[in-house]
Amino acid sequence: MRKTTLVAGAAALVLTLSACGGGDDSAAGGGSGDGSGGNGAAAGSLFKDAGALADAASQSTSAKKSAKFDMTMAFAGQEMTATGEGEFGDEPKISMKMSMPGGGQQFETRMIGQTVYVNMGGSWMKSSMDELGQGGMQSAEMNDPTKLLEFAQKAGEITDSEETTLNGEPTTHYTIDLDFQKLAEEAGQLTGADAKMFEGIDAAVPMEVWLNSDELPVKLTMDMSEMMKQAAEKAGGAASQMAQGGMTMEMTYSDWGTPVTVEEPPADQVQEMPAGSLPN
Repeated sequence: MRKTTLVAGAAALVLTLSACGGGDDSAAGGGSGDGSGGNGAAAGSLFKDAGALADAASQSTSAKKSAKFDMTMAFAGQEMTATGEGEFGDEPKISMKMSMPGGGQQFETRMIGQTVYVNMGGSWMKSSMDELGQGGMQSAEMNDPTKLLEFAQKAGEITDSEETTLNGEPTTHYTIDLDFQKLAEEAGQLTGADAKMFEGIDAAVPMEVWLNSDELPVKLTMDMSEMMKQAAEKAGGAASQMAQGGMTMEMTYSDWGTPVTVEEPPADQVQEMPAGSLPN
């Protein structure tokens, strides 16, 4: 149970980092879009190229570095929610409180650099991203906060765009289809699964992005249901039934640029987890 919770917390942190788009300004570079000049689309225009959108959002979030966020992940009919704040970059500092499905267990997770702390209502447990690896989670690039924006750059096509409002704030809303065949290796890294299980999957992954007037993400959603369904059918057994409930993620952001304070727990409240000996 402890290891499961640690891994779940780490996975949520990875997704949080992935969706934020901070870090190295060049991390999502290489896109080209009409009217993108410099930091993105000209005022009053909409991106037509997913790479240009990723560039602009990455540069804007890199400049602001920090934000507050809320996340909802749904899988197989169950829902995990989280709220927190963080400073994103090469050495991230993230703090979030999470509620897990199946009894609503609540716990707090902090990430400072490559170290993860989890508190399930008692002492803190400490581990590294390497120890929680699950395959690719230990990869340095999975801690790159531009990862999901890189997905859009590598395999995304903007299928629709509009100027709209979100919570009373003017935004530009983009609908993007991700070609999963171009992302099979990254999917293996993100989930910790063998990339071979994703071979032959022919699915589009719908992604939606809302940017404010400063080209900062204020909402991001992904629907991985079809991809997971095909992967589960390939795996067979109970996995196929589990995937019937779909898999979606929604993240919202606010207060970009607001300073955050994320500290290590007191040393006398931390239980060290030796490498390779995480309890189940």
